Amino acid sequence: MSFRHGICVLGASGYAGKAIFEALERRGFDVCGTYFRHPVPGKGLHRLDIGEGRDVTSLFRSLHPSVIVNAAADWSTKETMERTIVRGAAILAEACRKADCELVHISTDVVFDGVKGCYTESDPPNPVHDYGEAKALAESEISRAPDYLIIRTSLIIGHDGLDAQSRWIRDSLSEGKKIVLFTDEYRSPIWVEDLAESVAKLVELRETGIVHIAGTQGLSRYQLGTFLAKKMQLDPSGITPGLQSESGLVRPRDCTLNVNKALGLGIMLKPLAPEMEGKHCG
Repeated sequence: MSFRHGICVLGASGYAGKAIFEALERRGFDVCGTYFRHPVPGKGLHRLDIGEGRDVTSLFRSLHPSVIVNAAADWSTKETMERTIVRGAAILAEACRKADCELVHISTDVVFDGVKGCYTESDPPNPVHDYGEAKALAESEISRAPDYLIIRTSLIIGHDGLDAQSRWIRDSLSEGKKIVLFTDEYRSPIWVEDLAESVAKLVELRETGIVHIAGTQGLSRYQLGTFLAKKMQLDPSGITPGLQSESGLVRPRDCTLNVNKALGLGIMLKPLAPEMEGKHCG
C-alpha cells in the first residue's frame, strides 16, 4: 500500500494515541508520533504544538507523512479546547490538503445532544456543552480535507486501569470521597485495545467519511462505575446512584452510538461488560 510508510499519530503520548500508535506498528506500518507535554521514552516522538501553524508545517516538511491520525486534544479549559481541538483541526485540514495527505480524526459521542441515543453517522451534531461544541467544530474543519475519516468513539476504558474513568473511580473510593453516578445517562464505552485495533483496520481499509467505533453495549454511568470498581477489586457501595435529570447539569443524557456501519466493514466490536444488562442499538 502506498501509505505503508509515513503514518504519523498526533497525540501519541495520550492514552488512546499511544494504543493507536502501537496497533499500527503491530500491523507493520512505519509509524511516527508526536507529543506536546509528555514524551514517551523509547518511542522517539516529535514535539508538536498542534495549534501552531509553523509547527505543523515543519512536521510535514521533515516527516512527509502520507497519513495523519489526529488523537491530540486538550479539554482543560475553553481556551485550550479552542486552540488544540478547533484551531488544530483547521490547521491540519489545510496542511493535508496542500500535502495530499490522508487525515484520520478521532472525535467523540458528545457532539450529540443526547436526546434520542443510538446515533448513526448521518445524525447531525448538536452539542450541549463546550467540549462537545469544540469537537463538532473540529469535525466541520476536518471535513474540508480532501481525504478524511472522522472516527467517533465513546468513553475509553483500559484493562490496565490507567484510563481516566478508572483512575477517578479508584482515587475517589480509596480516599473516601463521595461519588454520585447517574443511572439515566448512557454512553457506549469501549476497551482501548478495541478502539486502537479498529482505527488501524480502518486506516488499512482507507475508509473515508464518518464511522462510529464504540462498544456494542450502552451502559449508564452508574453501571460503568460499579463495573470498574469491581474490576479493580474495590467496594462499589461507595458509589451512589443519582439522576442526571435532577442534577441541574447541562450534559447529554444518552449518547449511545450505533456501530452497524463499522460491523459491516468487518470491524470487530464487542460489549464492555457482557454480564451486565445494557442498552443495544441496531
